[in-house]
Order: sequence, then structure tokens, then C-alpha cells
Amino acid sequence: MAAQSAHPRVVGAYGVALLLHAAVADGPMGAYRWVPRGVHRWGDWAFAVALVAGAVALDLDARTRGMLGGVAAMLAVVALTTNYVKREFGRGQPGARR
Repeated sequence: MAAQSAHPRVVGAYGVALLLHAAVADGPMGAYRWVPRGVHRWGDWAFAVALVAGAVALDLDARTRGMLGGVAAMLAVVALTTNYVKREFGRGQPGARR
């Protein structure tokens, strides 16, 4: 999608930043797990706000603005529906192996 935009560097920069944000999270899909889940939760919201701010403040065409707004909306839905509490598995808990 970034290649179809009139501003592929803007979309590409947001995409790389979002990938890095996801890679350092302490979640099941995190690659490096440097950032605790509580901090990552605030980062999700800050990233959504940065996407909207970029769509509004930068001199972009309508397609790129819509793309940034759509990604911000998607990230807001993910942030609202995600349980950021870390699950601990061990003895005495439901689902623990014996």
C-alpha cells in the first residue's frame, strides 16, 4: 500500500515504526520483549494519536490521509480489545499441566 501512495516514505516510516513497536513488546508475538505490557498499552494509544496527527498535520493526499486514519482506527480497536495482563501458568491454576 505504501507504494501506491503519493508519499510512500511517510507510510513506510509509520509502518517500520509500528513493526518495531510490536517487536519490542512483552507479548506472545514479541520478538525482543524489552517493553512491559503496561508501557506497550500506552504506546499503542500514543501511536494511534501520532497516526491521526500525521494525517492531519502533514501535507498529504486524501488516499494517504485515509490510510493513516484507517490504521489509527484499527490500532484503537486492537488496543481496546486487548487484555494486557500477563498470564502466568503454573501449579494450582486452571489449565496447568500436571
